[in-house]
Amino acid sequence: MRLGTVPLMFLIILLSVFGPLSTDMYLSGLPQMVLDFNTDEATLNMSLYMFMLVLSFSILFMGPISDKYGRRRILILTMAISVLSNLACCFVDNIWLFIVLRMVQAFGGAGAMVSAFALIKDCFEGPERARILSVTATLGILGPMLSPVIGTVLINAYGWHSTFYAPALVGLICLVMGAMLPGSQPEDRLTGTVLNSIGRLGAVVRDKGFTMFMMMICIFTMAQLAYISVSSYIYQENFGLSTTEYSLALCGACILALILSNIVRRLGLSNMGVVKVVFALGILSMVMMATVAHFGWLWFMLSIVPCCSNTITARAFGYVILMNHHDGDNGSVSSVLNFNTFILAFFGMIIASNFPSDMFIMAIAAVLAICCTIFVVMWYLLRKNGYPVKGLIES
Repeated sequence: MRLGTVPLMFLIILLSVFGPLSTDMYLSGLPQMVLDFNTDEATLNMSLYMFMLVLSFSILFMGPISDKYGRRRILILTMAISVLSNLACCFVDNIWLFIVLRMVQAFGGAGAMVSAFALIKDCFEGPERARILSVTATLGILGPMLSPVIGTVLINAYGWHSTFYAPALVGLICLVMGAMLPGSQPEDRLTGTVLNSIGRLGAVVRDKGFTMFMMMICIFTMAQLAYISVSSYIYQENFGLSTTEYSLALCGACILALILSNIVRRLGLSNMGVVKVVFALGILSMVMMATVAHFGWLWFMLSIVPCCSNTITARAFGYVILMNHHDGDNGSVSSVLNFNTFILAFFGMIIASNFPSDMFIMAIAAVLAICCTIFVVMWYLLRKNGYPVKGLIES
């Protein structure tokens, strides 16, 4: 049995959200988990940071390995690991074992995300590929924000353990569907040793045009995850929102960001026009975060909306360009893109979390300032080198 086009698209969507949903679904359950594990907030938060770190580096190597050994084998292996580690998280009472299992879980999530982007390029072309990339890029951005919303519903109904049973179920579905993929994908397998396959990452990273544009497209993810990592403290402790109200605020920011990014899309701007809008939205978010976000939870929520919107907008058009820039390195390109996204997210979480709790809002503003600065520098270098990215400058 083989997957048709619609089931394949469904599998790709499931794989795209698998990593983001696994990242922080249990966020609203952290206070209860601190008690259950008899630990403190700082130690428990390591389960978030270490997940992100392992996810980043696992993604980096998973792509070229799947280019050599095939999508189906890697997907079945990583989904099996993910299902088992998610289930194991429900039965441990030692915090350090829980953190280790979260790191194993991240390895499984990496296989899902790399497979999603590689399958898009393996199986689709032209406008259809662009459309699917746009959808999956948007889901990848919204996933970490919607994940705590879904988690809150599950926790209120069944407790925090349900936030690990749910990803295990999704992983099992992906495993079954992944087993139906043709063993021949990708058709242009990399030859040689595993180290040679991993060495293909260097060929992608050494492309300066690709790397600079990738940094521009992914950089504001650092600010978005900085926001997510401290948002529960700001909304619940600073502004006095309940757990449910906190999840609704995250959901509201997602909806407004989608509306704003859809408005930008409907403007029909050129690629360079989109780049300018992305930068303008980053500046707007930084200014609002530094000046009005502390006035109340609504102002705080509105301040992050331009940032979330520009990450959706940037990835929706930028991933299409970047995936088309290199031929024959689908897994490697997917790995580098996802690694860059999640390692930036990791640094954003670390920077924001190390500010004093009464300065968390300014921490987000500081990360936004860093993002805007890096964006401008990369833009300048691209322009200085004549925009050496295939398809960036329309003919």
